[in-house]
Order: sequence, then C-alpha cells, then structure tokens
Amino acid sequence: MATTINSSTRLQSYQTLLYARSLQPELFQYSESRTIIQDYYTLNIALMPGSHACTFTSVDGCATEHVTDYQVGNSDIGLIESLLCSAEKDFSQKIPRTKINYITAAQTEQLTPHIYNDTFEELDQHARDQEALTHRWKDQAGACLSLVTTQRFAQEIHIQAYHLIAAENLVLRTQSIFELV
Repeated sequence: MATTINSSTRLQSYQTLLYARSLQPELFQYSESRTIIQDYYTLNIALMPGSHACTFTSVDGCATEHVTDYQVGNSDIGLIESLLCSAEKDFSQKIPRTKINYITAAQTEQLTPHIYNDTFEELDQHARDQEALTHRWKDQAGACLSLVTTQRFAQEIHIQAYHLIAAENLVLRTQSIFELV
C-alpha cells in the first residue's frame, strides 16, 4: 500500500487528539486492529499507516487517543485536547465524568538516512519480538513502519507507538497510559 506524503508539513502536522468518547471504526481505513480485554477495561487499537487510535473503555466511560497527521476530517465532538507532537511533549488529563486518567508523552525526531535505516531495522525486530500490532509499507523514499505495543496491568494499560516515515526520515514515538483512579 502506497501512502502519499507531503514532506514539508508532516513533521509539523502530527497531533495527539484526546476524546471523551469512542470514535466510529468506519472513520478509519485501518490496516490492523486488536482488542484487549481485562477485568476492568477494554482497549481497542486501530493502526493505520503513520497513525493510530486507541479507545479505552471502562464501566463508567471511555476515552480515545488518536495520533494522526491529518488536519482535515477530525471531529471536534467530544474533543478534550489537541496537542502537536513536534519536539517533546508531555500531557495528562482526567477524563470528565469518569474515573479515567490519561497520561502521554510524544517525541519526534528527524534522522539522517543512515540512522533512520538502523532505527527502522531495530524497531522492526522489536515489533517481531513483542508480537506488536504492526503495519509496514513503502512511500516514495523507502520502508515505513507503524507499530503499537502494550503492557497490561489490573487498573491501567501502557501503550507505546512508533511511526517511521521514510520520506522525512521521521520517527514519532508516543507513550501513553490509560488508568482507572
């Protein structure tokens, strides 16, 4: 699957959108998905080329993290926060009218082609070792990779996502936690 990339704006356009609701799966043309069911929560992950959406649901509500570089078509309904992912960002938010707390950190790096390729190989192997939710594709500059791994706990789940875009030698890493408080 080929993905068209506007390399002059992709680095600056990545954002984390936090919603106090679920997003309809038909809004995404996702490549891979996974559902994780624990005693007190469910996590639905949708992985698309260069983006992902994670919906955390408990008995008293839900929240969705959507990391994307698309500016158009993102709904404002139930939107709590929109954060640009450029450079390094940290953010935490209690989801209104729920017992859900959300914490996230995002980092972006633009690497030299050699370091990008080494990073790609390392993360590709990491994805295989962790049985990560993974999507691989090519853009006009080379191999790209999106992956999501999780660590499950009784009252929380940790999510690490990486999006590697060859056209810009871009690596976006997000680390998020949904927890019941």
